Amino acid sequence: MVRILASLYLYAGESSRQTPFETGYRPLFDVVEGVKTSGMITLLDREQFFPGDEGMVEIKFIEADCSKGMKFQFSEGREPLGEATVIRILQRA
Repeated sequence: MVRILASLYLYAGESSRQTPFETGYRPLFDVVEGVKTSGMITLLDREQFFPGDEGMVEIKFIEADCSKGMKFQFSEGREPLGEATVIRILQRA
């Protein structure tokens, strides 16, 4: 398992997600280009994350090769819903 602290931005607009998400949200992450991996987002400073929001979150991956400063996108399918930047690696097991 890999736990990271990340700055996350959820895109806003017509072709983006129209509803907020809560802790436990499990989108697909493009940590390695072309390879999607599952992860779970934990919100740190709010109950819901709305389209257009930017903030700090914790993301848990079963397996992912992350490094500080790394940027990646997340989605629920083919279209990206947002992006994240790794601020700190919290745990690598």
